[in-house]
Amino acid sequence: MVPPLDLPDELGKSFSVRSAREAGVTEKRLRNPALAVPFRGVRTLEMTPDRESGAAGERADAWRRIRAYAEIMPDHAFFVGPTAALIVGVPLPSGLHAELHVGVEFPRTPPRRPGIRGTRVGMTVPVYEVHGLRVPGPAVTWATLGPYLEEYDLVAATDHLLRVPRAPGGLVRLDRTDPYTTREILAGILDEHRWRAAPRLRLALDRARTGASSRPETWTRLLIVDAGLPEPILDHDVYDDTDDFIGTADLAYPRRKLAIEYEGEGHMDRAQFERDIERFSRYEDSGWSYVRLTSRHVFRLSSEVPRRVRRKLGLT
Repeated sequence: MVPPLDLPDELGKSFSVRSAREAGVTEKRLRNPALAVPFRGVRTLEMTPDRESGAAGERADAWRRIRAYAEIMPDHAFFVGPTAALIVGVPLPSGLHAELHVGVEFPRTPPRRPGIRGTRVGMTVPVYEVHGLRVPGPAVTWATLGPYLEEYDLVAATDHLLRVPRAPGGLVRLDRTDPYTTREILAGILDEHRWRAAPRLRLALDRARTGASSRPETWTRLLIVDAGLPEPILDHDVYDDTDDFIGTADLAYPRRKLAIEYEGEGHMDRAQFERDIERFSRYEDSGWSYVRLTSRHVFRLSSEVPRRVRRKLGLT
């Protein structure tokens, strides 16, 4: 039988061994099997194995390790790369979080321990707290993300940072109307400092746009363009003949009245499903045609995306 933990409430679910000792926790209690040891010098309350699998499970596991390492992270260190991107909500593919990425400013020595990949950043890095965790600003997060993403996903990350927030049809007042950063700032950080993936970052910046709302939308646009088709408009508001707002197409060819829609898991919700039926009906009533895509089309059957668009444009 596992002995009771009887830990002070102020320690929380993750805590350093030092803080536990300062709170009066004995060595015996710190060796309790109910406590996990994700990193030397830190303990976390052992949790029931996460029921989530796939990408969601990977992110949940990464968050647990991030919270744990934050308890012992040096005061001069900060998260970078895929770890910083996860913290601030940049869209990422799966498979990037086996290690946590931690940065320091030159000439400090990056942390070296199992499960941590250290990075030395050759510039003064303004550091901010997001969810109580130290991360650099958007430009440095982007630059340190470069070595770990392939082209389409690096463009998607860049799109996310450059996106100008906009409510569909202008019907909702937004709390944030500015992008996280600008094209000029990202270009400037590439010109002023040396980065491992500078050519890849420059290409992503060149291919980035300000209207993509999600990683699948970026992939869809790039698949269409790379197949030799004209570049579609992003985030396009569609109105009927009486100027009533119908909806916002993820991508569109307005002159051809063609909407291209990506339907993720959120479209499986009953209320959203019914709204989609009404919207597509109104598209048809207004003379618009449409292409509907899912993750299977975009990420597994990529050639299907331009094929369907080409057919709707009458180019086959």
